[in-house]
Amino acid sequence: MLFYTWKDVERHLFLNRDRWDKDILDAEIYSSDIYIYVKSLDNINRVGENLADIFEYKYIHKDQKLYLELGKEAYLTVTYEIGEETEHDKQIVPLFRNVLYKKSAYYEDMIQESLPGCPVIAFHSYKGGVGRTLSLLAFVKAWSALSDVKETSRLLIVDSDIEAPGITWLTAKDGQCSFSYLDLLEITQGMDSIEEIVGLVADKVSEMTFQVETDVKVVEHFVLPTYRYIEQLLDMYASPESIVNSYNKKFILAEILSMLGKRLNVSAVLVDLRAGVSEFSAPLLFDPRVKKYLVTSTSYQSVKGTELLIQELNKGLPIKESTLIPEIFMTMIPDGLQTLDIVSGLVSLYDKVDEKEESLIDNLVTELPFASELLHLGSLRQIIKNLDGCAFYKNIYSLVKDNYVVQKEKKISTSVNRRDEVIRKINRLADTQINAEGNVEFNILMTAPINNLIKKFRINIPHTVIMGAKGSGKTFLYREMLRNKYWETFIVKMENNKEIKEPRTFFVPVLASSNASGFKDILQAAIKKYNACGANGNISNSVWLDNSNKIKTFNRNEHDSLEWLDFWKQIMLETLGGGFDSLESLENVLGECAQRVVFLFDGLEEIFIQTLSSKTEKNAILGLCQDMLNEWKVKYKNIGAIIFLRKDLARDSIEVNFEQFNTLYNSVELRWSRTEALRLVVWLVNQAVPGFYQEEVAVEVASQELIERNLTKLWGVKLGKITSNEAYSSRWILAALSDFNGQLQARDIIRFLQYATEDAGRPIYEDRYIMPAEIKKAVPNCSNKKLNEVIQEIAALKPIFTKLESLPEEKRILPFHSDTFELTATDEKLMKQEGYLKIDNDKYYLPEIIRHALKFKYERGARPKVLSLLLSK
Repeated sequence: MLFYTWKDVERHLFLNRDRWDKDILDAEIYSSDIYIYVKSLDNINRVGENLADIFEYKYIHKDQKLYLELGKEAYLTVTYEIGEETEHDKQIVPLFRNVLYKKSAYYEDMIQESLPGCPVIAFHSYKGGVGRTLSLLAFVKAWSALSDVKETSRLLIVDSDIEAPGITWLTAKDGQCSFSYLDLLEITQGMDSIEEIVGLVADKVSEMTFQVETDVKVVEHFVLPTYRYIEQLLDMYASPESIVNSYNKKFILAEILSMLGKRLNVSAVLVDLRAGVSEFSAPLLFDPRVKKYLVTSTSYQSVKGTELLIQELNKGLPIKESTLIPEIFMTMIPDGLQTLDIVSGLVSLYDKVDEKEESLIDNLVTELPFASELLHLGSLRQIIKNLDGCAFYKNIYSLVKDNYVVQKEKKISTSVNRRDEVIRKINRLADTQINAEGNVEFNILMTAPINNLIKKFRINIPHTVIMGAKGSGKTFLYREMLRNKYWETFIVKMENNKEIKEPRTFFVPVLASSNASGFKDILQAAIKKYNACGANGNISNSVWLDNSNKIKTFNRNEHDSLEWLDFWKQIMLETLGGGFDSLESLENVLGECAQRVVFLFDGLEEIFIQTLSSKTEKNAILGLCQDMLNEWKVKYKNIGAIIFLRKDLARDSIEVNFEQFNTLYNSVELRWSRTEALRLVVWLVNQAVPGFYQEEVAVEVASQELIERNLTKLWGVKLGKITSNEAYSSRWILAALSDFNGQLQARDIIRFLQYATEDAGRPIYEDRYIMPAEIKKAVPNCSNKKLNEVIQEIAALKPIFTKLESLPEEKRILPFHSDTFELTATDEKLMKQEGYLKIDNDKYYLPEIIRHALKFKYERGARPKVLSLLLSK
């Protein structure tokens, strides 16, 4: 052994503790001195001889000097002192540098204990890049797939890889993050009570979720990212190591995660640990109550490093049935590689196994074969999708199934009958809902934006802007909120929650769209409910119309944003019938009677039609959606506002920091992915024809596969018989209704159902309700309506579309070229921004949703290209 520094001496001394601990109580080693604390000075010679034996010729007892390898003048002076026996030496600290010098890495009585909340499962690897995070995600997917369809088993996933976060990036949603693992560490550093810590952070963590789609449902899990903002990562205040070194907090980290999981009602907490021999990971690795999976590839370095980890983790760990034994995932196994020697070498490190318990180490290593399809994946959705079918995932699936989850069989009914009656019912419902008209009660689909809205404002009063394109469902949602009269009732209705909280937050309509004439009874019922509460003032039964006229009158003159801000405040007070002279007095009165008010705005685009060019209209939107909301968020706990706003109005009006504004409200923006669009179809049809959807899992969380399986009853697998070369029905319809941004609108979906069911048609096929001919006839009608709405919504597009329509029929061919229509760079930018133009290899394409209305045809072979572009998002 070579000794260059005092640290080499310290390591060697403590590694040989069993050779001196009978006479020496403790030792302290510094850069130039060693202090040896003995029980009695009478034994100094014996102690000195012992040290000389331990350090060989390096220690000269008569000089009391221990020489280093850096020359004759490099030595440490040894001093002997009487010491007192303390418990310090017997303490086990869950850090590599402490465990290194211990015979056991664990307190014996702690090994058989369980964590106070839900289980904590940690994933670790000696080297990075061996598939540790991928293994965790496969574990999550398997857990989701095996979850009970009625009682979803959720997880909390924690990214504790402080030096190289992975899950944090994969689950990031537009940069938004309300709480992080580093936040948790900082709070834990300064507090002692686990209950208080969990109580403070649980609601924050509950806001952060990501979805995993399985064969039958979409399962939502909680996620705790590493950091909230980049500076938090680069300038850390607290770390797992610093917490462990705090008083009485050696094992607090696992307990907090366990109790946090319990508070969130999850089945387990999965933790992605920092790779390597890292003290960032040690507190969980050396907590015997935490289940560990060590991930290694078959490379020499990875295997040897994993052996090192196993040796340290297994110190003093009995191999018993009740012990949480560290297991191994062996990844990246090339075809043809024999792994027996590697597996045997790893398992041999699990010693101290009684003969009767040898079976406990039979399945310690799970082999995960190499899967090229899992390399270089850039998104969580891609990873989850590509896991399907590969042996890597199947093996983890089996492990989860055998050790954690019990699968239940599910049956699907595909009966089809009463075709004409069903067609009429679908058409009737679509017709009444196309413009959010009608007073008939209608259950609303819980989409991701609505779910985010509820999660964000479950406790605090809503202060938000809900953006969306024309037809995205803004007025529909506005109507359903008013139908429920209270925010709390709306939440209960959306979540199908039988536990009804005392409603105290009234919805008050300030402004409504012109379509509101179709549901004025709903508006007036909400007004009546507020008027009956006994508050000051009395809301007019036509208040939304009165306010519309006031706004139009005020808009005749030029006003800056501050003047508009004052105007909006006055409108609120006048809406309530003049019973309050200020918002402050309203806030106080509401607080005294434990009530709240949320003002609802819809139909702003019908008043402010010149936001692209009018400065005062820009100021109106700015004053309402930015200045007023920012003020209310700070000042009022009992006064809220939900503003339904067409997104182009926001983009036109908020000229400074629009992206910041967009990010702020992005999570509640009404937009429809293809999966949600198909989900909406099933939802609508089931509303029209109760019993159409008969699965155990709710439509809201059904997987894409299950949704499409049910849609085959509606429109068949293909636009023809199953053996034909026709297009797949769902894929074809999605392409027909989508833009190049991958977006669909709820109104387009409902309108499609309306047109596709106007006539039942001749029942050529017996396996569906809607025939291919009716589907194909519906699309041009949808396209015509869509074009008219787009022109109304985005005035700047009107001259562009007019230009496209004006050319002779022979020129309206897809694809076309830049010089065909002489589109300006601004024209192209706007069309691409809105999803109505795609340029590929200098060829210009239009989406199906406007192609029909503009009467464009395809040149030979062009249509498959367009469908590919439409469905590539």
